Amino acid sequence: MPQPTVSVVMPAFNSERYVLQAIQSVQAQTSQDWELLVVDGGSRDQTRAIVSRLAADDPRVRLLPNPNDMGPAHARCTGVLAARGEYVAFLDADDLWLREKLDLQISVMRKHGIRFSYGRFRNMSEDGARNGCLIPVRRSFSFWQMLRHRGIGTLTVVVERALLTPDVISVWRRAGGEECMWWLLMLRKGLVAHLFDRDIGRYRDTGGSLSKNVMFTLRSVWQMYRDNLQLPLYTALPSYACYLVSTALRKARVQLCVRVKGYR
Repeated sequence: MPQPTVSVVMPAFNSERYVLQAIQSVQAQTSQDWELLVVDGGSRDQTRAIVSRLAADDPRVRLLPNPNDMGPAHARCTGVLAARGEYVAFLDADDLWLREKLDLQISVMRKHGIRFSYGRFRNMSEDGARNGCLIPVRRSFSFWQMLRHRGIGTLTVVVERALLTPDVISVWRRAGGEECMWWLLMLRKGLVAHLFDRDIGRYRDTGGSLSKNVMFTLRSVWQMYRDNLQLPLYTALPSYACYLVSTALRKARVQLCVRVKGYR
């Protein structure tokens, strides 16, 4: 097959409830110049059977077994290593894209010479029937801004494959937050991530992900600053404090919006 413009990397583990919808949201894109790499971490349900059936009908869909799976970041690393596209995008097996996501986002990146972009997204209820408020996000992130703030939804990211170098994607041994670590490692080289200012994705609110474990997240971020990035204490402490305040304010804005508007 000819080289696709974008490789979509999708980690999957026991995802039989949602993986079909996730894949169909890629197949429904207005841009059809893509390959989809579904990295299965040894699922014990019907995930592999569902993906295999879809792959039999659509050669752009590839199932990559990853029996020694070490979590979503390890799966993403496996997918990136197999990717052939000029760009790489990420979509988990329980999330969704809107139809023009790839087409419009990559067009803007090419027009303005942007190498790393992310977009706006909404949470959706577990059954997918209701959408929440837009998640607040900054218009750009440098390395220092990323240390102090958050907001990049992995499901909205498109990045040049050339930026996903071995020193970046090999950081998967941590138990959570590795995708944020990837962004920081890329931004530390002087890159700036830019917002594609459109609502382009839906994050499924299943309530059971590692990202919902507050203490785990707080501990992993501090370890990221000190152990992985090896920031000195005088840099790590104020950055971590700003991160805590920024994250709390962002969550408060989302909760207020949900309280006022609810899931629509």
